[in-house]
Amino acid sequence: MSVSDPTALYRLRDGIYAADLLVVAVAELDVFTVVKESGTVDAGWLSERLQLDARAADVMVTYLVALRLLDREADGRLGISQMAAEHLVAGSPLDLRAYFASLRERPACRELLAVLKTGEPAAWASASAERDWTERLGEVEFARRITAAMHARGLFLGPALARSLADIPMRSVLDVGGGSGVYACALVDHRPDVHATVFERPPVDSAARTLLAERGYSDRVAVTSGDMFTDSLPGGHDLHLFSHVLHDWGEEHVRKLLAASFAALAPGGWLVDHETHINETKTGPLPVAEYSVLLMHSTPGKCWSVREIAGMLDDVGFTHMGTRPTAADRTAILARKSVGR
Repeated sequence: MSVSDPTALYRLRDGIYAADLLVVAVAELDVFTVVKESGTVDAGWLSERLQLDARAADVMVTYLVALRLLDREADGRLGISQMAAEHLVAGSPLDLRAYFASLRERPACRELLAVLKTGEPAAWASASAERDWTERLGEVEFARRITAAMHARGLFLGPALARSLADIPMRSVLDVGGGSGVYACALVDHRPDVHATVFERPPVDSAARTLLAERGYSDRVAVTSGDMFTDSLPGGHDLHLFSHVLHDWGEEHVRKLLAASFAALAPGGWLVDHETHINETKTGPLPVAEYSVLLMHSTPGKCWSVREIAGMLDDVGFTHMGTRPTAADRTAILARKSVGR
């Protein structure tokens, strides 16, 4: 039976905060007037000029470029597009800034402005909570809801990932931060000779064991308990999968995870980073740039570009082996630890 393509539904959910960021850029920061008055500008200069956190400013700029309101030149400098110059700049006869400003009191706008200024994530889903997202992952009920959400997302994405990796040699997969094991299950479904292990911290590890048993995968997908930031990754696997993991974290943590993977993999082993990636030139795709706004709002991360991930992989010793599309705006970045390492 054929299955309809739910990409539009993923995009609606993932882009939920994006329009609010445009309101902030127009009504609170007046980004386009600043760029128009300054000519082409460096992204770092713009961040300093507006007194913004570097990570959050990068997400905002990439989103505005993907919207074609800013132009990113070959050297990375930013200019203003014709549409923005005509409609989002002070003094324009068709100035729409007041129209956007009528929505500036939306709670999400206030939250995004705070994130842009401080770099500190807001509460997940704008809920009232004293603890941030990373701390709340230790709460049983919150971890259960997040695990269920990520499991639901992976039911469609997992088989697409498995198909895209059909030619990659693997026998034993370590699914790092694998949640319910939904991607590990998809891989072993597609490859009967493959076994997998989900590496998760409490309390998600217990939930994963229960779900895997209920779905009949306990004999082919195991669960090992551990913290991916403080514990060594278990050895004996020839492919490490990070699916929708790296985009939740800042550069320091991403580098730490990639280095841990390199240390644990045997020579010739593979690393797969599966999620939404910004393109090489950081001009889109728009749905990924929109999703990056949600991540910037609620986590310490963002949607990393292919070039950024490839650079970090190279720094820790991997060889970037290319990028493959999977489904719903997701891609898999492949890297390999050379046989001689």
